[in-house]
Amino acid sequence: MAVTAEVKGVKVVLKLAKGSQTISNCSQSASDEALYEIGEAVASLQEEEVTNLSKVVETILIVE
Repeated sequence: MAVTAEVKGVKVVLKLAKGSQTISNCSQSASDEALYEIGEAVASLQEEEVTNLSKVVETILIVE
């Protein structure tokens, strides 16, 4: 049984003191540095302190 992974989407998640904010539909070809810069730009607009930036890659596992 061969299983392949197909990337469904890329997100950046900002962890805040009282929850989180997600930036969805990021380009799958965006570099980690570019995603971090996007996260930092959005973080600068937040009133709460951002404690963590995460990259989330959603994949679908397909059995061939």
